[in-house]
Amino acid sequence: MKMRTTGWLTLIVLAVWCLSGCASSKPGDQDPRAVKVELTTDPAAAKAGTDVKLITTVTGLVDEKNTIVQYEIRKADHSGLPELLEEVDREGATYSANFSFAEGATYDVYIHIYNGELHITKKKSVEVTP
Repeated sequence: MKMRTTGWLTLIVLAVWCLSGCASSKPGDQDPRAVKVELTTDPAAAKAGTDVKLITTVTGLVDEKNTIVQYEIRKADHSGLPELLEEVDREGATYSANFSFAEGATYDVYIHIYNGELHITKKKSVEVTP
């Protein structure tokens, strides 16, 4: 009888342990692989020394309302220091900021997406003419 009670008790403890582990993940948790980013510029042909609007459309987020986007801009050859644009406008799932590229080159734009505790970075390239 004692062996049978111990077996049931062990089974109950294991079930509670498993359920408590599963309860830590909430329904609707974000899958980073589902987040897609599209970057365009206005004007479409970015030119050095003139204001260019960086426009990013983010799709696949479970919770769009609590999202912050920032741009980190680097030369593709990693020469020079990166520039961080923290002041980004938002309209729905579209984010935008103005930037003036110093010279003609290929630039890597790292799009940082913050959503709660989630931080996703997507890299896109922008070709800038002199």
